[in-house]
Amino acid sequence: MRSRIHRSAAVLLSLVVLAVGHTLGDPPAARAETAGPPTAEFRTEPLWVSTQGVPDDDTCFRLPAVTSTSEGTLLAFAERRNLSCADSGVFDVVMRRSVDDGRSWSDSEVVLRNAEGARSVGNATVVADSTGPVFLFTTSQPTASTIRPRTPQVQVSTDDGRTWSAPRDLSEEVKPPTGPEDWYATGPGHGIELTRGPHAGRLLVPVTYKTENDIQGARIVYSDDHGTTWRSGASVKYQLQDIPLVEPTIAEDDDGHVTMVARSGPYDDPETSVSDLVQAVSVDGGLSFVGTDPEDADGDGFADDDVEAPFAFTRSTAQAPSIHVSLLRHRYERQGFSRLLLAGPARPKIDNNAKGMFVRSSYDDGRTWQAWDGSEDPVGVEIDPDHAGYSDMVSTRRGIGVLYEAGEVRFRDEIRFTSFEESALGMPAERLG
Repeated sequence: MRSRIHRSAAVLLSLVVLAVGHTLGDPPAARAETAGPPTAEFRTEPLWVSTQGVPDDDTCFRLPAVTSTSEGTLLAFAERRNLSCADSGVFDVVMRRSVDDGRSWSDSEVVLRNAEGARSVGNATVVADSTGPVFLFTTSQPTASTIRPRTPQVQVSTDDGRTWSAPRDLSEEVKPPTGPEDWYATGPGHGIELTRGPHAGRLLVPVTYKTENDIQGARIVYSDDHGTTWRSGASVKYQLQDIPLVEPTIAEDDDGHVTMVARSGPYDDPETSVSDLVQAVSVDGGLSFVGTDPEDADGDGFADDDVEAPFAFTRSTAQAPSIHVSLLRHRYERQGFSRLLLAGPARPKIDNNAKGMFVRSSYDDGRTWQAWDGSEDPVGVEIDPDHAGYSDMVSTRRGIGVLYEAGEVRFRDEIRFTSFEESALGMPAERLG
């Protein structure tokens, strides 16, 4: 497969965005600790290339997920949508491994296959435990054309992602009561392991679910025994037309708290608008959440009575097009300075096709977004100018990696991996001097 090394200028737009993220323990500090503007040096390689419209090989790859294991191996996942790129169909989950920070990758392999005529699988969400095991969450549906009921399941690898167990049904442990309109989805992307505070070692995975009468909810699934058992934590359900929150993603704050961010609405025009994100913070390890403005003092439409306890969230000033965003904590304060990242498109969609993949930086747990020189920068650095879609991020031994949907024509043409040193995003002058 081809790879490319390119430079991209930092881009500034009048948008507000929110970023928080994940890594196992303390991620490595950047090699260069000298303040300076973005070098904008990136290395990009396609990991999966869609072949839509090709006779006998009509394949589409979507919904990327990536993590770093306790050995530093990168595991990249995607849905392989066979015969069509539609959101329901004959899907498998595929994986590639890298032992050199994304410089080279193993061949693609199927880690969870659809059962012909009986089951379709997807929504890969991966979380690595610092003690070694890696957990791959997915959801399945009865057939390619029957989308309900959906079943949450988990596989485990104890050999650094080389082999995987059979999927275990988690319905009895983590699935909420459902009705005839049952729908459930993990992630997509990655979960997190808490590394500080009273809940250090806890594994967290975000999910979305839907029941009857357009009731939709967000939930945190967690484990306190290194993945042996899983439980439901913070949860909320709401009328879809009132608060259309989907695809939440979570990250650990510098103080051990948990931040959740999700794409939301309502949208003036889902095809072209740049829409609000929502956010919430947990101070108890994901068992409950509170919004940043639970009294709705600024009239953002998200007062406490909009949601069911114990989960509360508020509309964020952060904005992004109607698409999944990914979150990553790359540094903690004790590593010189705190750095939280958000990856995702920053411009309105045109014909459901966003343009440009951007990475933003926050040095204060997502309260503000800044450039290296301390100026407001709510968009960040463009790492790929092509059309872009869903994404996930990971800290590597060399820096940062972004796994994302992209293409010259459509955002779903490929899944690419772009890697770079932290200096590519700029090193903060106010904190490094």
